[in-house]
Amino acid sequence: MKMKENRWNLKKRIIAGYLSLILVITAIISILFIHTRNTMQEEYMRQAASSMEGVIKDVDALVREVYAVSDSLTSNPQLDEFLDREYTQPNGRSVKKADTIRLYNQIISSNDILQQRQKPGAIYTAKGVLFNFKDANYDGDEVIHRLEELDVNSKEHLMRFYWYPLQDNFMVSRLYGEPRKDKIILGARRVFSVWKADYVCTHIFCIQEQDLYNAYWESIVEPKGDIYIVDQQGSLISSSREQAVAAGVLEAELKQVILNRNSDEFEWKKDNKEMQICIRQSEVNGWMAVAVIPVKSITGEVDALYGRIFIVVILCMLFCCVMLLYLYHTFINPINELNAAMMEVYSGNLNAYVKESGWHEVADMMKYFNAMLNSINVHVVEKLESDRKKKQLELDVLMGQINPHFLYNTLENIVWKSSEAGHPEIGRMAASLGRMYRLSISSGKVIVPLRQEIEHLMAYVKIQKNRYEDSFDLDLRMEAERVKKYYVLKILLQPIVENSFLYGMEGLTHKMIIRLKMRETGTHLEIRIMDNGIGMDASQLAKVREQIVRGRSPEEMKENRRSTGIGLQNVSERIELYFGIKNPVRIYSKKNVGTLTILTLPVLTAENMENRENRGK
Repeated sequence: MKMKENRWNLKKRIIAGYLSLILVITAIISILFIHTRNTMQEEYMRQAASSMEGVIKDVDALVREVYAVSDSLTSNPQLDEFLDREYTQPNGRSVKKADTIRLYNQIISSNDILQQRQKPGAIYTAKGVLFNFKDANYDGDEVIHRLEELDVNSKEHLMRFYWYPLQDNFMVSRLYGEPRKDKIILGARRVFSVWKADYVCTHIFCIQEQDLYNAYWESIVEPKGDIYIVDQQGSLISSSREQAVAAGVLEAELKQVILNRNSDEFEWKKDNKEMQICIRQSEVNGWMAVAVIPVKSITGEVDALYGRIFIVVILCMLFCCVMLLYLYHTFINPINELNAAMMEVYSGNLNAYVKESGWHEVADMMKYFNAMLNSINVHVVEKLESDRKKKQLELDVLMGQINPHFLYNTLENIVWKSSEAGHPEIGRMAASLGRMYRLSISSGKVIVPLRQEIEHLMAYVKIQKNRYEDSFDLDLRMEAERVKKYYVLKILLQPIVENSFLYGMEGLTHKMIIRLKMRETGTHLEIRIMDNGIGMDASQLAKVREQIVRGRSPEEMKENRRSTGIGLQNVSERIELYFGIKNPVRIYSKKNVGTLTILTLPVLTAENMENRENRGK
């Protein structure tokens, strides 16, 4: 049977599993970070919207304060005296300077005892007189010309307050050199006099960008971008970005984005950078507070953390790749070699040994595989050798049956002739011998009833009686019922009893008793053959034990021709071959005491004899 080839071997499964795990981990981390990023962005934009509302409220408060100051001056009758004056006399410039200071101190400052409110920077009368409170010495044609350019007295303005975008402070002759202090937001309002029924002057407020910036900056929580205050035309009023204040204008692209917006909160992409725009508009003068927040500044920490984690994941992947290659070299390669060797064994190659490599358990697996393969080879060889010996023994038995048949018929003739010649003892001996050979044939069976084996032994003993007469006795201490119960290999007892005659009778001065006992010990049947013959010394006993293991050499066979040639080695080998019992024949002897031979057999009964015999074959 051909084994089905697995297209996904261990290497491919490990790589696929590793990549799947990395992809899953990366996907989970990315999803979590994207969710966190979006949540942070949404949360900050809510915070930015709240900040812009605070900015607009602070800016509106400053604007309302300017409006209130202007209103308070509009209805002040003391101011009218100064508005009607003309300074055409030769010392008119000095007089105007004095009036400017007096006007500021007596009227303008008196309205703000705590000196905390915004004050007019100048008053420009309908008669063309300029009272410059920012710089009393700087009120000449240059400043007036600039105010005329701005059209602060435009009839279209009526009583409405008109604001001009961020610009350089032209109301002073000397600047600070700081953008926020040198830039102003100019507000102008034409004032109508009820008593004169005409426009008498223009209130001019010069608010430093620094003052406006200070008014709203504290309302901004965790500023991460730029804040711009712009008018309805998109012109710059103020900014948290000092470079923009110094330039005095809003960049054109951002201006167009603000003016063309469809929503007060939206995304804007500038130079491949994502921006979040949040706008809140004033209800007082239409100014807008604009927050331009780079998305990176909101999610920078999360993005950096994600980047670091991603780098760690990449490093872990590289480390895992190195470890995978290392493990593949030290673990999977040997496993593949072992798997290939096992497939060869499955295909019938029992010499597919592997070279032991790898670490610890893998090397042990390969060592055990080689040991197992070696053990299989040993057992296969032993099984083949065992089968060969078994067949040889069976052949020997079949071949040996030829001579017993011939001898049995010859002995029958001897019995008949000895009776005619008047020598019945010869006939009895021949009859016993014939009986012995007839039982040895056993119809070709290898396993026979124990009673038949004892009958075979008794025939042999009768023959020995004709020789030794009353020099020995056989003491058979076996219960008849138990003898009928068991089965054994044939020709087991006769070689052992024969051994007693060989090593126990010669030189014996007393009658030898050969005693047979039997007992069952668990799954084994133990038969003891004892005699009180002359016994053997240690060297003889060692020699006999050696013969049981390796058999008798041809020289030993020539030295002792009285033996049948079957011997204890044959008995031991047959029991071990058929039943697998190690050392089934044990012999013990002591000089001038006797010999004990213990035969160990499996318990075979009529019920299980056939199965055990087949298994033995």
